[in-house]
Amino acid sequence: MLNSNLDSHAFGTEMASLVSPARPIQSIEYLHGRAKELERIKRALFAPGRHIFIYGDRGIGKSSLAAAAAAQVQSADSPYIDVSCSTDSTFRSVIANIGSQAVRLSRICKTKRTLSAGLELRFLRASASEEVTENDLYEVIRTVGDAVEILREVASVHSDRPVVVLDEFDRMVDERERGLFSDLVKQLGDKKINITFFFTGVAPTLDQLLGAHQSAIRQFETIELQKLNWTARWDITVNALARFGVEIEDNIRVRIAAVSDGYPAYVHLITEKLLWRLWDDPTVVANVDWEHYNGAIQDAIVSVNAELKRPYEQAVNQRTEDFEEVLWAAADSEYLDRDLRQIFSSYNYVMRQRPGRAAMEYKQFAATLNKLKTKSCGEIIVASRFDRRGWVAYRESMLRGYARMRAEARNIKLVGEQEAPRQIMHAPGGGGRSFGPSIPKGVHTGRNRMPEDDSITEQ
Repeated sequence: MLNSNLDSHAFGTEMASLVSPARPIQSIEYLHGRAKELERIKRALFAPGRHIFIYGDRGIGKSSLAAAAAAQVQSADSPYIDVSCSTDSTFRSVIANIGSQAVRLSRICKTKRTLSAGLELRFLRASASEEVTENDLYEVIRTVGDAVEILREVASVHSDRPVVVLDEFDRMVDERERGLFSDLVKQLGDKKINITFFFTGVAPTLDQLLGAHQSAIRQFETIELQKLNWTARWDITVNALARFGVEIEDNIRVRIAAVSDGYPAYVHLITEKLLWRLWDDPTVVANVDWEHYNGAIQDAIVSVNAELKRPYEQAVNQRTEDFEEVLWAAADSEYLDRDLRQIFSSYNYVMRQRPGRAAMEYKQFAATLNKLKTKSCGEIIVASRFDRRGWVAYRESMLRGYARMRAEARNIKLVGEQEAPRQIMHAPGGGGRSFGPSIPKGVHTGRNRMPEDDSITEQ
């Protein structure tokens, strides 16, 4: 148990303010490792008519960054407008949703709201003063021009500086519908309408989200969100534990940082499970031990959503252990794309941690890895996007992170990171590679494992 006077409910509530694996972080105080991105957003929005587009891998923290930044930009007289896209979202439905939120319409029951006298409204007038539903607003949106005028009215009735977060924009599958937003933001700027959009989406490039509608690019500050650095990863855990008077030794915090693969969603999930393990401990806990950590990893694996579990389970269930060992090897690097020889170097590293298991020869290893590309194995491994012969990648980065957790649960230590961008320093000295100040000693930083590589921590 924790040395705390809190009951279970109060503890859970307090913990939920510190770690948030299931929904975006709302407070900048708990948004670790994103100071540079927040400063970019702040400076970018001094330019009239500019909007923010945050993109990157799933689980990388796009929604959290957008939510925290939007809360800072939005004027204090009203909360920002928050719209999440889905596969059936359209341009009209999103604009209607924004207008509805601006006048506080309920989706469940009819509502009535009287606006200040003197406002000349065309589109929101009925929605604000009569008993109507959001569908009425949807029906009047016929063109992008109509949407622009609705947003002009939103800007006048919502707040002094209205902000709209349009989350998971990539889930709007129709390219034509997404393209209408490109036209929209351009017209908002041309007509000097005071409203700021934050878009988020999963995509390796902004082009894939905006398609052929490149005319709006100049209206966006585009932020490709990268994985958390090592310091930010363990700060999440260390700070949450410190709130309850618990310390964590360096080796364990490094393991959490490594296993999370730099994804905030995984760091928060593991930390949440670790705190509950400490709460359930029958003794008073002041320090995290390896039993707490190993239990938290097991709990985190159980809690990962089925969409991520399914391809992994399909690849390894009712098959020999060779398949899972090859998957672990493929996860032993931050580089998504590696050739078979590079993964084979990681495979031999994995097998050195598997007493009693004989490693496959290269030919058999390659056949097993290629089998993981088939439908029967969930297509968890795919051909490299670089179109290089013999190169493969995980289908999705978060799948690789899940594989790391599964390896960790079997006491297989995988640690692989890319080199940090080399910094220009005005100081004498030789060349060499820079790995950034926060990466712990011993981290594997290439596509190849060396035969003498050892785990960075030992239990």
